[in-house]
Amino acid sequence: MDMPNRRLDRMLYSPAGQGIAAALSGLAAGLAPVSCVACGAPDHSLCRVCAARIRRGTLHPYPAQEGAGALPAAEPGVPGADPTGADPDLFVPLPVLAAGVYSGGLARTVLAFKNRGHTDLAGFLAPVLADVLQAAVTDVRRREGDVPLVLVPVPGTGGSLRKRGYFPLALLLRRLRRRRLLPAGCAVVSLVSIPTGYGTAGALLRRWNHGGGPAGASGPQKGLGRNARRRNVRNTMTAGMPGGLAGVNCLVIDDVLTTGATIAETVRALRRAGARVLGAAVIAATPAPERNTTPTDPAVPGVRSTGAGNGIARRE
Repeated sequence: MDMPNRRLDRMLYSPAGQGIAAALSGLAAGLAPVSCVACGAPDHSLCRVCAARIRRGTLHPYPAQEGAGALPAAEPGVPGADPTGADPDLFVPLPVLAAGVYSGGLARTVLAFKNRGHTDLAGFLAPVLADVLQAAVTDVRRREGDVPLVLVPVPGTGGSLRKRGYFPLALLLRRLRRRRLLPAGCAVVSLVSIPTGYGTAGALLRRWNHGGGPAGASGPQKGLGRNARRRNVRNTMTAGMPGGLAGVNCLVIDDVLTTGATIAETVRALRRAGARVLGAAVIAATPAPERNTTPTDPAVPGVRSTGAGNGIARRE
């Protein structure tokens, strides 16, 4: 972290800085009224009541891979996986941890942050992402030992940048890096891109660190079914030449898991370049009928719940 950013963080998060922020927030609310994205209460983008309820629902990351039918197979060595990858009856999906269920207040908060310009919600969502990243890294190291891990964000597209003016996931990851909330021993590197002429991982990393990101031509995924999502992103990403990432262990990061098609394409690109992808982490996952997400179940990666129902209302 460079010195100007460090000084800025100290100023922003000091008692005096927080007091000034509160005063400015009150002034802004008077000039341009805002309301809670979750319940509609006035004066705040996310009211304290909703923030507390949503945060409680994200404190116990849970395995979300069973509800995402487009995910790729786990690396050989994950319990239950086919070591050769040749037996379809032994298919085990890539492990994915989600902080919460993509419904209710959490879904509205993520959507407001991504699509309605509520970048102020980054302060709420960054700790949520930090927690699920820590849980996912802990799970990988429980299985693999204390291996160095590269955290690889799913790449954004040029269309999304033009529409929003920012990359939501990059915004959160920069905040985590500035506040030193990334898991120990992990680096965030934008190894995967949607090709636009930036050919090296170094160039991609420099663009990422300076607030940019890869641009591309794949269309939006929202509203598409599982097969259409797969077709929409298939072979759209690259992580460089085959063998260029040999020996690199990766954990993929995304904001929302639906079918898993976007994560699958990211994984395909990384594996084609020789990397091992050991799991993924997301802020939220869409609910699936067969997935139990009650907060009372032990959120232990790799352990399926045996309770009844999906508990979505209680998790929110």
